[in-house]
Amino acid sequence: MIRAQQLNGHKVPSDVVTMILDEVEDVYKRNYNSIKVLIRVSFGLGVNLTAPTRFKDSLRIFNVILVTTSLLSLYAHWCYLIRHFDNILLLAETVCTALQTLISAVKMVYFLFTQRTFYQLIDQALTHEVIRKIEIFKYDFPINRQLKQEIDDIMSGVWRHARRQILFYFCCCIGIVFNYFFGAFFVNLYHQLKQTPNYNFILPFPALYPFWEAKGMTFPYYHLQMYMTGSAVYIAGICAVSFDGVFIVLCQHAVGLVKVHNLLVLRATSPLIPPERRVDYLRYVIFTYQRVRVYVQQVQTIYKHVSLSQFVLSLIVFGFVLFEMSFGLESSITIFIRMIMYISAGGTQIIIYCYNGQQLTSVSEEMPLAFYSCGWYEENKKFKQLLRMMIMRTNRHFYLEVSWFTLMNLATLIALFRMSGSYFLLLRNLQES
Repeated sequence: MIRAQQLNGHKVPSDVVTMILDEVEDVYKRNYNSIKVLIRVSFGLGVNLTAPTRFKDSLRIFNVILVTTSLLSLYAHWCYLIRHFDNILLLAETVCTALQTLISAVKMVYFLFTQRTFYQLIDQALTHEVIRKIEIFKYDFPINRQLKQEIDDIMSGVWRHARRQILFYFCCCIGIVFNYFFGAFFVNLYHQLKQTPNYNFILPFPALYPFWEAKGMTFPYYHLQMYMTGSAVYIAGICAVSFDGVFIVLCQHAVGLVKVHNLLVLRATSPLIPPERRVDYLRYVIFTYQRVRVYVQQVQTIYKHVSLSQFVLSLIVFGFVLFEMSFGLESSITIFIRMIMYISAGGTQIIIYCYNGQQLTSVSEEMPLAFYSCGWYEENKKFKQLLRMMIMRTNRHFYLEVSWFTLMNLATLIALFRMSGSYFLLLRNLQES
């Protein structure tokens, strides 16, 4: 006699339970491999996005150390800004790097207190929890095999797209981090080996520690300055990959869930579903819609307010970077190349939010059309009643907000670029006057 076990509130034979658990494990491994880079980068910040353990939770100490040393480096930015206040070109780069360090520290602190929430959302995505709860697959619908294949194709495509975004963004951020840190490190090392007289060393970020200025490259003063400024460079780039990479995963998974929902709706009148069971099928689709809605709201809640700081930062930084690029092309090709790398990373950063937010909104706009497009006109009164209700309900589209100010979509991205252009022209006029 087959032993029965409890699974999601239903009694299921033990061999079926084993098969389901094996399937979940396979899905988890496949999705985990897609974002392995993101998980490892997060560990490098002291952020655990996997199942909590005592050792992994202790990594938070590393998070606190990085935040503390990075915030201390902001004092050096301030001293550098005061020293070169009359030089708009140097001032622009100082402000850019200081703001990037500050917002990264804010994200790190936010990670510190919401780490478990991020893990729960990512775990839901990795295991396809919402899809596994679809009641249609718990009952013997003849269309189940076809649905599983189509859903697997949708989710595989979504995870591939998320992986490509993460890898591209990772390369952009690593490029600018290496440029800042190793550019300064190797130049200093070269002059130290050559014993260049009266050489003033440079730091990864434009910064100045006036109380150690006369110490030169002696131990431990130079090493402390490199460590604190290097920490700022590290979190500015790596925290962006981790924090924004999680957004890519969660948002793309939400896009996949909406696509799956729309697929289920379109198949509601398939010949493979007996007419007498189509009302039950549609009810299960409605339950799925509610779960997708809850998941999107969770993503919205965790990113709603913290994303505002990112959008404000990007608005200011783009103007400064365009300004530096215009003068760097005239005076120093090194500055111009660095700013190209900076804007590729910073531009990708804000595009990630707007592009993925727009994708979620666009697929959610297809929900009412999906209900209307199924063959409802030949169904019974109860089916049509449920359909009308869902068409009205799904007219409220899913979207991601930036606090209470605006939405994450392409219109916001265009408006942000326009405003950044205005800041660039203002700085240009100040420099020329």
